[in-house]
Amino acid sequence: MTYRLATLLCTILLLAACSPNDNEPPAPKLFEGQRDALDKAKAVDAELQKRDEAQQKEIEQQAQ
Repeated sequence: MTYRLATLLCTILLLAACSPNDNEPPAPKLFEGQRDALDKAKAVDAELQKRDEAQQKEIEQQAQ
């Protein structure tokens, strides 16, 4: 009986310790600037690839 009670109390304490605390400030946004720059670079790379493909198609059409 005491083992069950101890297990129950430990479980309740563990669950209470794991619950989110609403009083904590939000976590800082780490590396936000670097992520934005990476997203922009990916967009530029995609645009360059589209232009390169279009240029290759034009070259192939002129060669025919």
